[in-house]
Amino acid sequence: MAVALRLLLTGLVAALFLPSFWILASAWVFNPDLRKAANFSSVGVIEFSLPEGRSTGTAFLIGECTAITNFHVAFGPWYVTALRPPSNASRGTFTLTQVTLPAGGHPTTGAIPVVWGDYAGPDRQFRRPANDWVVLALEDCLGRRHGYLLPYDAALHDDIPVRGGFTAVGYSAGRQLVDSNCTIRLGGSSGRGASMLNDCAALPGDSGAPIIRRGTGRVVAMISGFHAGSSMSCSSSKGVARAAWNPQCTNAAVPFTAALIERIDKASCAIWTQNLLLRLGYDAGPYGVIDQPLLAKAVKQVQLEAGMVQSGELCGTICSILRMRSIGI
Repeated sequence: MAVALRLLLTGLVAALFLPSFWILASAWVFNPDLRKAANFSSVGVIEFSLPEGRSTGTAFLIGECTAITNFHVAFGPWYVTALRPPSNASRGTFTLTQVTLPAGGHPTTGAIPVVWGDYAGPDRQFRRPANDWVVLALEDCLGRRHGYLLPYDAALHDDIPVRGGFTAVGYSAGRQLVDSNCTIRLGGSSGRGASMLNDCAALPGDSGAPIIRRGTGRVVAMISGFHAGSSMSCSSSKGVARAAWNPQCTNAAVPFTAALIERIDKASCAIWTQNLLLRLGYDAGPYGVIDQPLLAKAVKQVQLEAGMVQSGELCGTICSILRMRSIGI
């Protein structure tokens, strides 16, 4: 009875708000769409099988054993998470489409949500886009072999160009495409709660795409994938030439602030440590769950064996010890 009631509620809520959700998932291309085929080896496709259907988007490597994508890609739209809260039990499949293995095919691995933003609210359009993120633990540490991108706080370190200067890489066409002339604006928030605006082409499938400072491996933001402005006149499936920046003709993005980068770094370090502990035969608990006693106990055991203070700290010297022990395995 309880399950049937939840399904009924999900269907009723989805039907009630379907027009709004469809608008948010629509194509938002504000400038002429000049995207070209790309070959970024650290950017791939992420797919989650939800009870309501398949969810696909873009994800990219941010550490040896971690990737990142949007909260709504991993857990579904608001009317799903309102009834089924996000958890580590969700499982996705991450594929690096631009890397071809010697035997053919592409590197593919399971992806487990580790930590995520507080992406809450009555409707996606009115949620907080800055929190539309989730860090994923990869069962196979693809970043160790194929490299990864570096989250970077552009607001803290850079002068932002007036026009252009940024690149977005996503999968809206079923293959990797790059928009090589994006413009962003930082600081403050719009009426929709966005803390970064951008005019990158963002079609369904581009959710989770990195926005990279052109000519570097620095990711300054991640496309959230919906119209940030209040004017519907900007919408166009092909885009039009615009003489100047118009904040109404922009998409929302997740900015990589210093605070978010700190959370990403801590999660990546914890997952890297847990991965090596499990490979070395320690009981470090369920992979991807980092706030649990078995992982802390395993770290303290390694520290005891090395004659260190048993702090349970997941990063620091323990990483060097584990790296040396893991050589050859």
